[in-house]
Amino acid sequence: MPYDTMSTAWNYAVHALNRGLMIITPDGMIDKINDPLVTMSVRYGVSPEFQWQGASFFDIMPWCFGEVDFGCLDGEHYLSSVRAVLEGSQPDCVLEYSVSRNRKVFWVLCEVQPLSVSSDNFIHGAILSFTDITKYKERQILLEQTIARSLPLPEHIPICAVCKHVSQEETWEPVESYLESRLPIEFTHDICPECIRRLYPKYSSALDDDPTGETEE
Repeated sequence: MPYDTMSTAWNYAVHALNRGLMIITPDGMIDKINDPLVTMSVRYGVSPEFQWQGASFFDIMPWCFGEVDFGCLDGEHYLSSVRAVLEGSQPDCVLEYSVSRNRKVFWVLCEVQPLSVSSDNFIHGAILSFTDITKYKERQILLEQTIARSLPLPEHIPICAVCKHVSQEETWEPVESYLESRLPIEFTHDICPECIRRLYPKYSSALDDDPTGETEE
């Protein structure tokens, strides 16, 4: 395959990824970015006119991102980790951060790898990969909230034989609220056929033809 064809195919593959890519030089200058990163950054509030190439990665400030609360960019941990990869004192780093815009929170996974050539072992820069993990993070947060609500139930629960309230320390509460406060469930109300016959006898004849309580069409 001719070199120019291989180069074109490689460029197409880089821009067809579903994640953003950025290459920075050893001094922190942004050398290249792919199209998905531009699209992602505009969605988060970056001006389409922002000139990425040639800008210093370490000098990008939150105001470049319009309405976005992007304080992680000047966070000490975030920037120091990227610097450590460039300096060779850290093999790589993986960072998660949130981006807020218009009351919507996006989550991004940033992975930083050194750009080196095996023949000289010299670090020529770093490759930063940005992946939108919002849907996965939302599921994680929902799962954590569900687990937090799922308190372990005791082996024996004292319940009133008459009103079915549950004894909780020195108080008694309905069994529904007792379970709802400890498990990720919510009760809805209905009425069974037996209770209809007992409480509303004048309507019970509609149930007599169908033992299941279901009326025929």
